[in-house]
Amino acid sequence: MKQREIDFLGFLTAMAKRKKGRKTSRTRIGLDEVWTAFRRVPLRNPENEYEPLVLARQLDSLEEHGKIEQFRKRTRETVTLPVGIWLLPDAAPRPVPPMPIWHHELYWLAKEWRTATDRQRAAYLAVNAWFFSGPDLFRVPLRERALEIFGRFGSEEDFPMPEKTLDTLRSGPLFGDRDRLHEVLRTFTVHPPLLAEDFVEKVGDGYYQRVGTGDVLLVVENVTTWWSLVNTLPDNHRLGYVAWGLGGTFRASINTISAKRDIAEVRYFGDLDLSGLRIPAAAADIARKQDLPPVRPTERLYTALLDMGVPRRGKEPPAEMSTAAELVDWLPADHCTVSTSLLVSGRRLAQEWVGYQHLSRDEGWYGDVC
Repeated sequence: MKQREIDFLGFLTAMAKRKKGRKTSRTRIGLDEVWTAFRRVPLRNPENEYEPLVLARQLDSLEEHGKIEQFRKRTRETVTLPVGIWLLPDAAPRPVPPMPIWHHELYWLAKEWRTATDRQRAAYLAVNAWFFSGPDLFRVPLRERALEIFGRFGSEEDFPMPEKTLDTLRSGPLFGDRDRLHEVLRTFTVHPPLLAEDFVEKVGDGYYQRVGTGDVLLVVENVTTWWSLVNTLPDNHRLGYVAWGLGGTFRASINTISAKRDIAEVRYFGDLDLSGLRIPAAAADIARKQDLPPVRPTERLYTALLDMGVPRRGKEPPAEMSTAAELVDWLPADHCTVSTSLLVSGRRLAQEWVGYQHLSRDEGWYGDVC
C-alpha cells in the first residue's frame, strides 16, 4: 500500500477504537466518518483530482488488501461511494495459492505472485486464461476488453460488474501502470469529446453530440459504446445526434427533443437488464402520450448483444414475470422470449459486448442508423 493509504487506514483504525468494539470483530464506519478520516490524510490528493474519485480508489485499494469491506449499498452520485464500510480485524496471512503456468505475454508476473492481493491474483488468472484462449488482439477500448476478459474468464463473485473491473483495479505492476496495461491488453482509453457550445450540449448528466444532419437521435447508455458507435458510423447515415450517459434523465429530457433538435425519431441501445429497459420503455410511453418522436429499439444492435453477450448475474434482484413481460414489450417481438428469461433469472447483458471490433467488421448494424 502507498503511504497515503497506510495513513488513511491508521485514522480509520483510531476511529474504530473510539467506538469501543471488540478487537476481534469488524467495525462499522459510516460514509461521513470515512470522509472525516480521509480528510486528515496528509497530501491526500497531490494531483488535485476530483476528491470522491480519489477516495473511491483508496477504498478499493484497502479492500483489495483485505483491510476493509465496502457496503453493497452505494450513493447515487456521479462517482458512487459505499454508504459505509466494515473495518476488518487483522487476520493471519493466508497461504499463497499455487502459481499458474504463465502465458509468454505474462511470464514476468511470476515474481509478483507471492506478494499480490487475492483480487490481483484472481485478475491475473483471468487475463492469463484469456491469452491462452487465443484471442483476437484487435485494439479496443479498455472497458470492452475488461468485459471480454472478466466476463468470460472471471468468476461472478470476484468480478460482479466485469466491464468496470479495470476502472477500480489500479494496483500492482500490471493494473497500476496504465501504459503497460494498454500495451499488454491491446487497449486504449476513450473519453467524451471536449465540450463546446456549438458541438455538444449538456442535458442533465448526459450529452448530445452532433454527428450529422439527419433527423434521428441515437441514445446510448454508456460512453464506451457511444465512442465505438460514433467511430464506426457508415458514411451515409440518418443520425443527427448521438446521446450518451442520460440515465434516468432521459425520461424527462425526451420532452425537449423535438423542439430543440428537429428530431423525427429516437433510437435507443443500452444494457439488457431491468434499469436498461425501464428507461427507454418509460421514455417511449411519455413520447407516445405527448405526441413526441417515437422511441424505438436498435433492433440489430440488440440482436448482436443477444448473440454475442455472456449473461452475468445482475446488480438488481430477479424480476417478476409480469414486470419482465411489460418491459420487454418495448423490444422487437423476436427478442422478447429470451429477454424475459434473462430478467426473471436476475441476469444481465452489458452493452459493451457489442464493441468496437464487431462494429468495425460487421455492417449489419448499419440498418439501425440508416
